[in-house]
Amino acid sequence: GIPNSLRATVWMRLGGLTEELIEDKYRHLYDESRLKECPHEQVIIWDLNRTFPGNEYFREGKDGQEKLYRVCKSYAGADQEVGYCQGLSFIVAVLLLHLEEEKAFALFSVVMKEYQFRDMFKKGFQMLQLKFYILERIIEDQMPDLWEHFQKHELNTHMYASQWFLTLFSAKFPLGLVYRIVDMFLTEGPDTLYKVAVSLLKLSRNDLISQDFEEMLKYFRVALPKRFMNKKQGQKLLSTAASVKIKPGKVAVWEAQFHQIQDEKRSLQDPVRRAEHELKLSRENNHRLEQENDMLVLHLTQNQVNMRHQLDELEKRNLELKRDLAKMTSSYEEMVDSNSVLSSEIERTKNLYHSSLIEGDDERARHKLTIKEYHNMCRALEERHEKEKQELNQEVIEIKAQVGGKAIDIPSEQRLRELEMELAKTKLCLVEANCKAQEYEHKCTTLLEKLKHYETGVLNHLKAKLNR
Repeated sequence: GIPNSLRATVWMRLGGLTEELIEDKYRHLYDESRLKECPHEQVIIWDLNRTFPGNEYFREGKDGQEKLYRVCKSYAGADQEVGYCQGLSFIVAVLLLHLEEEKAFALFSVVMKEYQFRDMFKKGFQMLQLKFYILERIIEDQMPDLWEHFQKHELNTHMYASQWFLTLFSAKFPLGLVYRIVDMFLTEGPDTLYKVAVSLLKLSRNDLISQDFEEMLKYFRVALPKRFMNKKQGQKLLSTAASVKIKPGKVAVWEAQFHQIQDEKRSLQDPVRRAEHELKLSRENNHRLEQENDMLVLHLTQNQVNMRHQLDELEKRNLELKRDLAKMTSSYEEMVDSNSVLSSEIERTKNLYHSSLIEGDDERARHKLTIKEYHNMCRALEERHEKEKQELNQEVIEIKAQVGGKAIDIPSEQRLRELEMELAKTKLCLVEANCKAQEYEHKCTTLLEKLKHYETGVLNHLKAKLNR
């Protein structure tokens, strides 16, 4: 915003005011109007104590209140068409906080005339009504959900925007924010009213849309001004206002619509025109009802055709479902039969498997016993062979000693060879028995694996059928 120390100078420049212009035009007008009798004097006096009562400068009996009275009275005398309206004292007070008395009068006159502010107070406030209508159209265009909420609760624009527009937002909002709104108004012109109003509604949208009629009125009166006591919220409001787009083309269309509505309202005041208008509306309603009736008949016919088509489709689908159900029932019965057969086969296989295991265990036990007997026989033969061999060797030594070392044919050596041959045969039998035992164990293992594989295959086949 404009620095506070420069605000008075900048405001005067924005209003197109110079010291010479004030001296030549406004000072004389100010002095002359101040001395005239004013029919609004009592209203001005009543407004004095209501204008910024918390500001020390405008306390009763203070110099600021005297200046406020004189400027309001002077303008009421100078602009007799408008005179004085309640709320104007707030705008004058904002100007007096920065400008001397005569300069405040001059700038207020510029705001009223050059910025078309006075138009809102003329002809039964028609211009103010127009601004309310345009604001409502902007809300409908940019915030349709909020507009619908206002319509639902019958909250009219004038119920919350009157004070905003007639006091340039100065009556309720903090002065720091009001100064910056005035900066914007003097820079951009009357559209500032729409921009700031729309920004206030946008920033309060979520709160308002959840409230009823009474809650919204209280919110506009109390909560909304308090919210913008915070400087950050005030800055956010001004930034939002700067981004609001008001398209002149749309405003022109809305103005034309407003004037058309006003013309129609005025025309209805004539009984003949009102009757003609009602007849026209009656004919239009009759025509509209006939069109709606034709549309309803057409829709009814179309719905009947669509319902017949849908019914045929449903019947066709019902037949298909019945066929599918019959197939599924037959498949289920086949699966039940297959399941019974497979269960019997599995049970038989399990019994065979357990019988084979028992027989295999018995055969393995017998082979182990036979092998053990062979081992015992071999060990006994080895011990006997070793003993006989030692005895024969001893005999040979004794015989050789008796004959003096002469080589002889000793029958004992033949016997020794026979024993060795018998031992070899026994060992060979033992090896054959071990081989047969190993071969039988291998066959048992292979049979067990085949039985397990067969059982797994049967179970998988059964599960697959059940899943189908």
